[in-house]
Amino acid sequence: AGEPAALLAEFVEAGRLSIEGLTRDLDEIKLSQSVTVLAQARTIHLVGFRRSFPVASYLAYVCDKLGLPAVLHDGVAGLTQGSVMQSGDALLAITFAPYSTETLALAAQARARGLPVVLLTDPPARSVSDQADVVLTVTEVDFGAFRSLSATIALALALAVAVAARRES
Repeated sequence: AGEPAALLAEFVEAGRLSIEGLTRDLDEIKLSQSVTVLAQARTIHLVGFRRSFPVASYLAYVCDKLGLPAVLHDGVAGLTQGSVMQSGDALLAITFAPYSTETLALAAQARARGLPVVLLTDPPARSVSDQADVVLTVTEVDFGAFRSLSATIALALALAVAVAARRES
């Protein structure tokens, strides 16, 4: 019920705080491990439902622009497209508490097929850490009932560009 400019300022502040937190709290070893896993993949499968979908879909766009083979699992018509995951592929799953059951199910399916899984989630991630080979965490500051995705998008973008650079070298 505030003025639009005041609301914008609050969302920008939440995003700024989220990005500062990412810069301060990033686990560089896990980031490097994630880049290694994804750079070695024949195809990167991307999944994120509900609030994570904008991140997954933006990553699909970025991967296409960078020439990285990627498949966006979008769940249209209730299909998870799990059958397209093949040996040599990897899954990047994005979910935040309360965790998406669809995302976790696809991660479990990938692991059952022997594919490496990188999970991008919020801390502490204890309850979902067994779903992945590498877990990257990012904290987004809430404003009202909404979370900024600023830090998550920044981390996802850096991850994709680092994967492309690693594949080139």
